[in-house]
Amino acid sequence: MPELAGRKVLVTGAHGFVAGHLIERLAEAGADVVGVDLWLIRRSYLSMSPTIRRTDLTEGDISNLEEMQELFDEHRPQIVVHLAAQADVTRALGNPLGTFEANIRGTYVLLECARRLWDDGEPHAMVVASSDKAYGRHKHLPYREDDELLGLYPYDVSKACADMIARGYHVAFGMPTGVVRCANIYGPGDLNFNRIVPGTFRSLLRGERPVIRSDGRPLRDYMYIDDAVDGYVRVMNALLDDEHTGEAFNFGAGEPVSVLNIFNEMVVIAGRPDLAPEVQGEASKELRDQFISAAKARRLLGWEPHVPRDEGLRRTFSWYRDNLANIEG
Repeated sequence: MPELAGRKVLVTGAHGFVAGHLIERLAEAGADVVGVDLWLIRRSYLSMSPTIRRTDLTEGDISNLEEMQELFDEHRPQIVVHLAAQADVTRALGNPLGTFEANIRGTYVLLECARRLWDDGEPHAMVVASSDKAYGRHKHLPYREDDELLGLYPYDVSKACADMIARGYHVAFGMPTGVVRCANIYGPGDLNFNRIVPGTFRSLLRGERPVIRSDGRPLRDYMYIDDAVDGYVRVMNALLDDEHTGEAFNFGAGEPVSVLNIFNEMVVIAGRPDLAPEVQGEASKELRDQFISAAKARRLLGWEPHVPRDEGLRRTFSWYRDNLANIEG
């Protein structure tokens, strides 16, 4: 397996939930990490981690070609992990233009900057975050990597476009790109409280009734953050070994569960069975059921999810219990 120690790695969306955990992993491996985000100072998992002191954090807009070209020229990253995105499905419905600017333009701007370095022999790997939502609606489940991308709603479409653009840069220019399509990721440090896990735990800790935007019946697959980060690292290493370039990989726990069921699991962990959910039934512009097969990642990358949902939820609840007051303060 290639060594990450000493390699210059650019991570976009550095203050994001997944990026913060990935930057921790990269720093532990001895990588030289440059993080870019719209805001230099922002409350995030990374800002609460000692790793931020070992990260060269810079402010920048990924949809601005001139800014990103300067960033690439200055740092000349050997590896790029593109995680920056407008990642809120509800916000995407309210602001599709901003979502497309961030998720589509931001992706091709970064790929173009990387292509110009690629002509000089760098970068050696570029990993782009897609999503299981890029698959859209199919008659069969789970989704597999050779299924068409049929995203329907703004967020889904933006991820499908970014996904295809990334793979297209490999086909057209030979760039060492890889695409990661993850199931719903949860774990310590997710500060997007519109998501079911952080939002529910926050409400339970406050002694409030949690809100379920849907009717509680949609099936989703939930993967713990450490397993997701391991997936990104394995794709990164495969590209550095010149393997599976231009390919996409699914990562998920393979255990679809209804929103109401995972809510009930969280209630038990938090010890608040007295707080019944407020079921709004309003999430009509989202797909009913979504889950993916990670068989390809198991077969070709040796990846396996290691954190069962019960254990992952307990770790997550403990983190919010210990940190929520500081976050809200």
